[in-house]
Amino acid sequence: MLLRTHFVFSILLLLLFLEHVEYKIIFSIMVLIATITPDLDSKFSSWGRHLIFRPLQFFVKHRGIIHSFTTAFVLSIIIAIFWPTASLGFFLGFSVHLICDSFTKDGVQPFWPLKTECNGPIKTGGKIEEILFVTMIFVDIFIFFVMFVL
Repeated sequence: MLLRTHFVFSILLLLLFLEHVEYKIIFSIMVLIATITPDLDSKFSSWGRHLIFRPLQFFVKHRGIIHSFTTAFVLSIIIAIFWPTASLGFFLGFSVHLICDSFTKDGVQPFWPLKTECNGPIKTGGKIEEILFVTMIFVDIFIFFVMFVL
């Protein structure tokens, strides 16, 4: 999926969890950072195209080890050791990215190193993704108003 679609799904998750976390700003920032993180393995992604991430792309393939719950878990544990308040937001943001990508035709290997793939019918950047993106914008706005305005 495209970065913008990942963001609207992450914002939904953020809104649903926000009232249940103590450090709301840290949680929000980590969810959004983690949403970007799995696509750093692609030189075609919005953030992965920057030269600083090219060495990473040399060692891993797109939608390989980085697009797995194995990586999400390991990175979240490392973050929890050094900064416990940030680990839940990171894990949730990373996970929502993986779940979204599991519905695309390219799919993901959710439990790397197992070769099992999880994929669906959605073409990245296609019409169905565009419909999901627009729909999720309205869902996010609705939930925001229900939670914070009404």
